[in-house]
Amino acid sequence: MSNTQTHAQFITRRAELIVELFLQDLDPLFATRPTEDFGFDYLVGFTNSQNGLNMIAVEVNPTERIVQNPFPIQKRLYEQWAHSNIPVLLLVVDVKRNQLFYAWPTPDGSNGSSQSNTFAVRLTEIDEKTKKELRDRVAS
Repeated sequence: MSNTQTHAQFITRRAELIVELFLQDLDPLFATRPTEDFGFDYLVGFTNSQNGLNMIAVEVNPTERIVQNPFPIQKRLYEQWAHSNIPVLLLVVDVKRNQLFYAWPTPDGSNGSSQSNTFAVRLTEIDEKTKKELRDRVAS
């Protein structure tokens, strides 16, 4: 077995590390990576104000390029996320600039527009203000 990793694997791993640090900042009850591939990179649980559990799925999309806004996503994937019974947080990670962007895919497509086989998703850059807003949303 070779220890050689491809450039794409390094980009993916760097994005995962950035996301894991970000998720820690949101103060979840738990954050776990599924052992099987079922369409999401993380499942994250938050305690809500009634001592219940709010769960979200997180999908990570790493890139080395400056993030376009709107950001193109395969229409098939967008529809899968938008029609899941668990809210999906799409995180786009610019690994060169250590920047995070997010979107909540919605069934009505209110955060983007469809073009043939892609969906152009409007992203929001994550800063301290938006991080607090996200934390409030997932714990409400």
